[in-house]
Amino acid sequence: MTGSVIATPRLHLAPLTVADVSDAYVGWLNDPAINQYLETRLSPQDHASCAAFVAATAADPQSHLFKIVRQDSKAHIGNIKIGPVNAHHGAGALSLLIGDKASHGQGYATEAIAAVTDWAFGTLGLHRVEAGCYDANLGSLRAFLKAGYVVEGFFRQARVDAAGRRVGMFWMARLNDA
Repeated sequence: MTGSVIATPRLHLAPLTVADVSDAYVGWLNDPAINQYLETRLSPQDHASCAAFVAATAADPQSHLFKIVRQDSKAHIGNIKIGPVNAHHGAGALSLLIGDKASHGQGYATEAIAAVTDWAFGTLGLHRVEAGCYDANLGSLRAFLKAGYVVEGFFRQARVDAAGRRVGMFWMARLNDA
């Protein structure tokens, strides 16, 4: 990924580097309250596994991983990724994590989703950005909807949640209608 930086009124989004893999970041991925809707919950995470993921993503030209930093406190509160990108179809998948619990419910996810989606349309030339979330992850669903995404489908019993139950998954997308 290039050195793209995205600024919003409250956030600074910049490429995530191995140097950004902190104890706090690793802690987010191992915290059941944070990782309950993430596939990373399926195996314990440590500095090495996180650094390997960040390095592999940085080396992948079809993926773009940003750290989400609050402009007021300069705190790294989460990550957002667009990728893989399918250039032929002009589409990419978006995923994110707000790991800092004190930053939950303040609209940071919506702000980051909207900014990275706009960046993907303008910089990458994508026509479609899509995302999914577990049916119980209503905070994520609301953030995507507020960022202009539309639910296109619901997949029944598509995933297994942290408690081992079969759960549904929303699939949504935003189109570049410009």
